[in-house]
Amino acid sequence: MKSFLLICISLCMVFSMNAQTSDAAETKDTIVSKNKYFDTLKGKISVRANFSSDVKSYRIQDTESSLILTQNNSYRTSFTFDYRFFGVTLGFSPKFLPGNDDENLKGETELSGIGFQFYFNKWLQRVSYERIKGFYVENTGDFVEDWREGIDPYLQLSGLRTTTYAGNTAYKFNDNFSYPAISGYIHWQQKSVGSFIPSLDYNYINIELKDTGDFTEIKSNEFNITLTPSYFYTFVYKKNWFLSLEASPGIGINFAKETDVDLVQNTSTTENNSFLYYTYDSAAILGYNSSSFYGGARYNVKNLSNFDKSEENLLQTDNFFEFFIGYRFDAPKFIKKSFDWVEEKTGL
Repeated sequence: MKSFLLICISLCMVFSMNAQTSDAAETKDTIVSKNKYFDTLKGKISVRANFSSDVKSYRIQDTESSLILTQNNSYRTSFTFDYRFFGVTLGFSPKFLPGNDDENLKGETELSGIGFQFYFNKWLQRVSYERIKGFYVENTGDFVEDWREGIDPYLQLSGLRTTTYAGNTAYKFNDNFSYPAISGYIHWQQKSVGSFIPSLDYNYINIELKDTGDFTEIKSNEFNITLTPSYFYTFVYKKNWFLSLEASPGIGINFAKETDVDLVQNTSTTENNSFLYYTYDSAAILGYNSSSFYGGARYNVKNLSNFDKSEENLLQTDNFFEFFIGYRFDAPKFIKKSFDWVEEKTGL
């Protein structure tokens, strides 16, 4: 895995040098005239519905066994509004979707979240909030003898809650590549091009486990920071069809503080620790674009693991399909004037 990670980082560096060499060979007029590579669609508001199988799973593993905790939401949906330099996304997981109605076996999961995106010339900034309550043990059969999948209930941790505050800051090197064209779909990439886009991910996670039945509570606060040297390339076919690929290896550090509370004795013990981890994130987006309608599908693979295999190993996987469909329309005058005023005052 480490060798594969080094190969990915080397490829990203090679691709970025090629992109910069290509940019240097172009005339100034080519770079300034961005509509030769992508259309900013500046006067358009973009609204989008997303349907995905984005289900977080945590694996706690040592040399003898592993525990897989998963939220009981097979599918989730979100709605996104984007205009010029700003975007907002609201996410939830309705019970009427197939796979979200098996609470008798896996227990109930409550999920909600909101995210904001800010688009600049070369920078992209994201901030988000997500709350998940209720998990089940996916590998219940490893702990319960004669357990029957689909018939017997899974072991459930209804009192397990995670609250995540996250941010991402990214910078693109190639002016001809539009990051908002694949992150918020507010631009329309019209020519094939790629770019080296390093980013910094950071998040704060609060984890609480209550109602365990043994008169104890567990609280954990974690802070993660990850440096990710990513490379993106978008292939455009006949202007309207596109395939965008991403390779994002990364390395980061985790700082954690865990507190065990004894409710009977009214005492608590606290442990602080930290570890280095590596991540690998890759994605493929296939879609159709026009000045009004757009849509497509995305497949994402993300894995996280710590380097020290001799200790308890926390693995996080976040692999999912996403289908999206959107529509762009001219912004009403009051919205246009409001954004004009902000752009004028801030220089965005």
